[in-house]
Amino acid sequence: MYDTPGGMNSTVDVFSWANSVTSNFFFPGVLIAVYVIILVKMMTNQANSASKSFAAASFMIMIVSVLARVMDFVSTGFMSVFIILTAIGGIWMHIENTG
Repeated sequence: MYDTPGGMNSTVDVFSWANSVTSNFFFPGVLIAVYVIILVKMMTNQANSASKSFAAASFMIMIVSVLARVMDFVSTGFMSVFIILTAIGGIWMHIENTG
């Protein structure tokens, strides 16, 4: 059982504690789970193509991961993965629209 510190006064403190207890896997795990949920939900919509769904989900999680990086919840490498996925999604969407 882990000790909960008595000085938790904000949600940032709670997330920092949860991240430290899970060896910095809590916040990246939450972001990946939300990414999959957004991607699957957008792909079920008939109006969205796979490229649009991929680009939109990547962009949303990229924004959140940049904010999480500023608060030191995720590593720079993890944030960079979503930046790269957003770029790939944009290129894929562009190729699909011009073809």
